[in-house]
Amino acid sequence: MTDQRNSEPTDRFPWPDEVEVPDACEGWEEMYPRYFRFGESAERAELERDRFWFWDQKDSPKPLRPWDVTLCVESIVMQLSQAQSRVFAVPPAMGIDLRIIAGYSYASPVPCTDPELLEERKDVFSDRSDYVYENFEELYEDEWLPAVKEIGQEIRDLEVPDRLPDYAPEEAVFESKGLHPEAVDIQSRYNRLQELTLRGWQRHFEYLNLVYLAYLSFQETCDELFPDISDDAIGKMVTGLETDLFLADEVLNDLAHRAMEVEDGVPEILTSEGSPEEKMARLEESEAGREFLEAFEDAKDPWFHITVSRGYHSEDGSWLDTLEQPFDHLHEKVTAIQDGEEIRRDIEALQDEREEIVAEYRSYLNEEERARFDQVHELVLTVYNHAEDHQFWIENWLHTIVFRKLDEFGELLVEHDLLEEPRDITLFGRNEVPELLADVARVWSQGAGAHAPNYWKTDAADRKRILEAAEEWSPPPAIGDPPEEVTDTMVIMLWGITTDTVRNWLGSADEDGSEMNGFASSAGTSEGKARVVKSGSDLSEVERDEILVAPLTNPDWTPVLSKVSGAVTDNGGATSHTAIVCREYGVPAVTGVGTATTTLETGDRIRVDGTTGTVEILEKAE
Repeated sequence: MTDQRNSEPTDRFPWPDEVEVPDACEGWEEMYPRYFRFGESAERAELERDRFWFWDQKDSPKPLRPWDVTLCVESIVMQLSQAQSRVFAVPPAMGIDLRIIAGYSYASPVPCTDPELLEERKDVFSDRSDYVYENFEELYEDEWLPAVKEIGQEIRDLEVPDRLPDYAPEEAVFESKGLHPEAVDIQSRYNRLQELTLRGWQRHFEYLNLVYLAYLSFQETCDELFPDISDDAIGKMVTGLETDLFLADEVLNDLAHRAMEVEDGVPEILTSEGSPEEKMARLEESEAGREFLEAFEDAKDPWFHITVSRGYHSEDGSWLDTLEQPFDHLHEKVTAIQDGEEIRRDIEALQDEREEIVAEYRSYLNEEERARFDQVHELVLTVYNHAEDHQFWIENWLHTIVFRKLDEFGELLVEHDLLEEPRDITLFGRNEVPELLADVARVWSQGAGAHAPNYWKTDAADRKRILEAAEEWSPPPAIGDPPEEVTDTMVIMLWGITTDTVRNWLGSADEDGSEMNGFASSAGTSEGKARVVKSGSDLSEVERDEILVAPLTNPDWTPVLSKVSGAVTDNGGATSHTAIVCREYGVPAVTGVGTATTTLETGDRIRVDGTTGTVEILEKAE
């Protein structure tokens, strides 16, 4: 990176010590481990200044609570880095470093620049990646998925008492139980929850790098063999996916059709106004309604284990915490069926189109080139489902289980008057919670009437205030001196950050801002009203045939993507969730625009060209 420390501010982003955090966020540093803070030592500060850091808007679009850092910052920096540097030895990548400012995470990839080490790592990577690629289906079905389910089940089985008893059970005395072990067991079960959570995240990154590298290899081979091929054509060669993540939406489709089959007022109830609780009470009143509710309950595990907003923010919960989202989606789907629309994805048509495109491009190749193409295409078809499957099983299913188990510990703390709300437990870091639980044991041990301290409630209230202030703040999109060109493939593919993205952030790309560029992630054009949505809680505002504009879409947004006419995102590349889902639904999409949610407003008329990757403002909203 060129040393431009004396360059003008418009040529670079602020240095870490130049970032102006609002006064209302004072004290935020104490909420997070020191190893995630900038400038903790002079030597490290010097190293941090030599790197370019970008705001990880994909995973922390809003401030992360201290415990949630375990699932996001801590797991990414430790598990992703471990997979790249120690397990598979991905030659050019030594992992990723992250820091936190007022709850927002900033990422900086760590490249391998030592030529000798690069050579050494090539052999390690080749041996290990080849083995995984050759045995991927067996490794996934026989090892990976059962291991993840086992982790989830063990977390579910961890017993957390509602409250500690007024007196220890009699067997503590008559069977010599060593006083009341429950007070100690609570700590060990919480420690086990931490261990299992981190083990789950080791599974998250176990094969993810290899999946993205397989896609990258396929893309590079296509670019080389077909110099004029579009990103969209490459993407369509891997459409027609049958991943577990899509099954949540397909289950909702099945439920909507079930509602139409049982009739007897069920469709009318689902499309009426009212809360989920009110609708469920009305459904209980008829046999058809009860039949529908039985199918609804059966679908919850695992398919309603869908976390809201990326799965990293515990306060947003999941579909199991609030049934608003599944009921909103059912409302839309039943209405669509009543209007004669087809709500199911036509997988066979997608797969037929995929085969037609593949056949066409194969016809341009000689025998040797065709063999080379077939090899990388077969590989990407074998492993690419995992790009979405891992999201469902870790970031949704497992996170839902983790959050609900944390709630049980939180309820214990509320019961003993140390916290106001169960999920306030996530306002404390994973290494702070043992101190909270120790305080419960201490207070309980001192018998009835013992003083319960209020400092935890005070700290929780202070932290909520700090996080609320941080959420009102607009942190800088990046920190430090940007490279002349963004070349890191994972940053481009996964986060969708390109050289143009950085220029957009610096305000040096398009002078009048009437046109924006991003990844051509799903072909086709669409004109319509923009709907800017920054949070999953605002999804119900999206109307049919609007163009969704968002920082990034999450798995819980999948049903919404089936009803919009286009999608634009600030973040994410050609392999992002938005890109994959929009290709599957045939929705034009441009991803990685960088500033869409700040440039566009709800009501703007825009044109989205998912073939060229451009977004044009046709008319601003009044």
